[in-house]
Amino acid sequence: MLKKIAFAAPLAVLALSSSMAFAATEAKHSISLIAHVPADDFYAVPVDSDLVNKDQDMSYNPSTGSMRTVDGHFDVLHTAGKVNARLEGVPKLIAGNKAIDLKVELNGKALTTTSQEVVGDTESNTRYRAPFKISAVGGKPDSGDYTGVVMLVVEPSV
Repeated sequence: MLKKIAFAAPLAVLALSSSMAFAATEAKHSISLIAHVPADDFYAVPVDSDLVNKDQDMSYNPSTGSMRTVDGHFDVLHTAGKVNARLEGVPKLIAGNKAIDLKVELNGKALTTTSQEVVGDTESNTRYRAPFKISAVGGKPDSGDYTGVVMLVVEPSV
């Protein structure tokens, strides 16, 4: 009988310990996916998708005495004409009743709420890389935590 208990006890411990290993909970994750497939005859896509998918830091830099700029590029194509751009709304950074005016440029042209040509007919026939820049207008702003959104519209024009 003692032999049976001495032999069965280690087997019971082994069986219980292996079943405990399977009792662990699982880890589940949700991964968000997006995909954009541009048309063959017109597109305007940022070279670095972080330009439009992540917050851009324009904080004041005391060592330079100026606000940081947002710099990037858009790959632009329009096989049937020119490319225009405009802003939907006046670009500003806002903190309560304080505001910082912004200048938005695409391909070296300052944008407004009125559509204007930014890439010519010849350049836009093949993929054209247009520089993009957002900068603050004016000197050192009042202290505060500012937020804002620039709504850029790039559109085909014939």
